[in-house]
Amino acid sequence: MVDKKDIRLVDLLTENARMPVSSIARRLGLGRATVKQRMKRLEEEHVIKRYTVELDEEKVGSGYAAIVLISFMPGFSPQRDVARKISGLKGVSELHLISGTWDMIAKVHASSPEEIGRIVIDQLRSIEGVSRTETCSIFATVKG
Repeated sequence: MVDKKDIRLVDLLTENARMPVSSIARRLGLGRATVKQRMKRLEEEHVIKRYTVELDEEKVGSGYAAIVLISFMPGFSPQRDVARKISGLKGVSELHLISGTWDMIAKVHASSPEEIGRIVIDQLRSIEGVSRTETCSIFATVKG
């Protein structure tokens, strides 16, 4: 069972997954050993699935981003299989199955708008089961 202190612990790790246990303990008013035990339990219960890195995309050469809306065409491959293929493309950082007019939405990072075009036109659209796409350039991220 997740309690209020667990939720606050997860919030702190979400802000900074590398925050020292001593800092977390101080902010939660708990001992370091207690925080370590809670973290271990949350990992074992898969509340915390993984620790990850948030990149500055510009500094690693992927400063351009776009949202790609994707329509699925039934009859070829199951939608989840198509989604797995799309999620494996270089540059695709997120892929979601959604409701509404579109079936999937992907976030794509690349070094240039032209590279995003190559990913969408040459790779994504060639996947069997993708019927159409709409690409929206991201101008700025207010909250990421």
